[in-house]
Amino acid sequence: MGKIKTILATGTVTVIPLALTVYVLQFFFKIAISFGGAVSEPLEQFVDANFPGFQLLTSIIGIVIVLISLIIIGFFARNVFFSRIVNWMESFFKKIPLIGIIYSTTRQIMESISGGSNKDSFKKVIYIQYPRKGVWTLGFVTSESTNKQGESFYHLFIPTTPNPTSGFFLIAPKEDVTQSDISVEEGFRMIVSSGMVGSNQNQIVKD
Repeated sequence: MGKIKTILATGTVTVIPLALTVYVLQFFFKIAISFGGAVSEPLEQFVDANFPGFQLLTSIIGIVIVLISLIIIGFFARNVFFSRIVNWMESFFKKIPLIGIIYSTTRQIMESISGGSNKDSFKKVIYIQYPRKGVWTLGFVTSESTNKQGESFYHLFIPTTPNPTSGFFLIAPKEDVTQSDISVEEGFRMIVSSGMVGSNQNQIVKD
């Protein structure tokens, strides 16, 4: 029974971030398309609706409108009054079991990707041999700890590609990792792009 619960929990933690990502993308594009439909009628006064690229044009306009709206929301969110409302909503979500964990992790990752600064953000990026010796991946340091013998360890988040909102938590001895000169923001860009974006130099030394 305990094994089934563990498997169920693992499946839930794996599926929910993926489903949430798909849902957010679908929600974003639905809003963009709806805005595009709203501007299609007045746009017909200037562009022929039978033009092959008309629907694409209205969709692009819808996406631009949504992006501008997000910029406006971000601007107001930095206002003292609106930031209090946002903070209240955040505290509400964080109190909900499971949802609070997903929300906090997703927000932390998004802030790291966007270059935002936060005292709870990832500390730095390191290289670690995972899932086996001789194969390296990026690890994001979340915290540090020591055991009774005084040995030091890194607490690491190992994100999956190309969806960094899911991943693995590892505790690794500091001597088993290799330091990097990669910023947290650049590290997440490498993860999302499956390594296509990023430096072509690394600090890995083969054993």
